[in-house]
Amino acid sequence: MNATYTTTSRPHARHAALLSRAALLDIPASADPSPGTGAARVHTVQWLSRYGVFRAGGAVAEYDALRFDLLAGLFYPRTTGAELDVGNDLIGWYFVFDDQFDGELGCRPEAVARMVRDVIRVTEEPDDAPGQGGGPLLESFRDLWRRIHAGRPPVWRERFRHHWLEYLHSYHREALDRTGVQGPPLSVEAVLALRRHSIGVQPCLDLNERFGGYALPAALHGGHPLARMREATDDVVVFTNDIASLDKELAAGDLHNTVIVRHQCHGGTLEDAIEHIAGLANARYRWFEQTADRLPRLLAEAGAGTDLRRDVDHYVDGMRDVMCGNLGWSLRTARYDERGIAAVSDGRQRPWAGLSAPGSG
Repeated sequence: MNATYTTTSRPHARHAALLSRAALLDIPASADPSPGTGAARVHTVQWLSRYGVFRAGGAVAEYDALRFDLLAGLFYPRTTGAELDVGNDLIGWYFVFDDQFDGELGCRPEAVARMVRDVIRVTEEPDDAPGQGGGPLLESFRDLWRRIHAGRPPVWRERFRHHWLEYLHSYHREALDRTGVQGPPLSVEAVLALRRHSIGVQPCLDLNERFGGYALPAALHGGHPLARMREATDDVVVFTNDIASLDKELAAGDLHNTVIVRHQCHGGTLEDAIEHIAGLANARYRWFEQTADRLPRLLAEAGAGTDLRRDVDHYVDGMRDVMCGNLGWSLRTARYDERGIAAVSDGRQRPWAGLSAPGSG
């Protein structure tokens, strides 16, 4: 892997605009990833290459410039080795899968539904079932799915699968939106409800339990206030992502962006819409931190033991790492600068697009 990633003291105009927009956010941008990030970077490129994901010339260099390994390292700054490799593989697979839908396939709901069903079938296979092929996407996902679940208790496996299926099904709903068959234009609230699933944050949060060697009780995980804190984490990542990816999605013509929807529904300037969405992100983050401050007292009053309180503290740190890490990565990846915009302009797709599972044709 020879590609390198550099920064410059004189950023391009779009990067300068991104920095200006990010200044509207009262959210710290993580800067210090896991010390294992470099090794995970090499591992995931080799892993995806082994399954034939990078078939076109220059694909590895284009993928590497996006620095998904940095995102994983910021999400999981205290995780290294094989565990970080798993987190980086999940994030890498997620983005490769997501890029399948930037073109014509993303406007074909029936084809998207068939493709999603193929991936879901992998989650239903017994752990010891022999590999059944299916092309680069399914073969790599089958390997990843089994590694993620190895040794985990049923309560965690069920939770992770539930969150993963919500993520997968969101692609079909987005495809329906693109065809216009769903009715009137989306509202910010409607697109946010969908993006909470399509952003893929919940499976990433689940990995904090896996890496920490614990599984929170289902009643605590789904109860107040932890469930709302997870939702706030979703919202902060959606809003900051939509601000960072705005120019890319305008170039690609994708409507699933809260800034774009706010602008379309309420008028004004695009900067007005950005400021509004940044305000929503700030409010969600403030609420999260205020609730995190109260959480130890609430747990103590509920009679939670020392071990459980420690595990919840770790999980809350994980939610914070995801929010702040997403922003830190967004300011340093090529996905949202001139290169990222050019990659999806004028109908162009990423070189790893077109890996659709057999049932999607």
